[in-house]
Amino acid sequence: MADTNTVPATSDERRAFEEALKSLQATASQFGSVCIHDARARLQYARDISMVPTELQAAIDEGRMSVREATARAVEMRNQIMELTRRKSSPTARAYAMRLKREGRSIADLSEKYARRLYKDDFSSLSEQRQASVYKEIIQAAGRPDEAVMRLAGQLDRVGRRLLLVSLAVAVYEVAESDDKPREVVRQGALAGAGLVGGWAAGGAAVAMGVCAATAPVCVGAIVFAGGLLAAYGADAGLDSLYPRAVSK
Repeated sequence: MADTNTVPATSDERRAFEEALKSLQATASQFGSVCIHDARARLQYARDISMVPTELQAAIDEGRMSVREATARAVEMRNQIMELTRRKSSPTARAYAMRLKREGRSIADLSEKYARRLYKDDFSSLSEQRQASVYKEIIQAAGRPDEAVMRLAGQLDRVGRRLLLVSLAVAVYEVAESDDKPREVVRQGALAGAGLVGGWAAGGAAVAMGVCAATAPVCVGAIVFAGGLLAAYGADAGLDSLYPRAVSK
């Protein structure tokens, strides 16, 4: 017997439901992809800097570099790797990294930092032997990633995978429910791609135009979210004009 309490959804209700699914799809896909991308960028950064001490220690042992030269090179290499990683990161992750550390530290700053840590004294007051120890510590530190940031990268990777599963579930549901499955497959791809590209572009533009500070991850993240959502809606509207929905008879 049919359930007499079931009320068929009106066209307005169905449209509202589709809009909600579209927002969920675009958001989950965008943030899932970005989280995984940023996590992988950070893990690659850790792998790259981990090779720095070994390479430079070999150069010292072989007499190709003095300890002072190797230290300067270690600082330079870490700063270069850090900058390249930031360029590959999402706008939100880049803003977060800039907030933690605006730019790489100089060898002079690091010499004072580790002289204080190791010997509780100014670097210039140390003997040559102790200065050499400070330099070696700087070289070793150049290969160590920030443990707190690495834990965050692991969390981002897990969150990203879950969000992508949500996005996939929504996409599968939408395709299964659609009367025009080929069109819906194209639509889902457009929503996911537009959300990611649009959010990335909006975040970068927000910093470039001064809407958000380069060290304001919350502001940049909000712009990324809004930009991704608007791009997804735009892609959906564009698809409707290029590939109209079939009219049910």
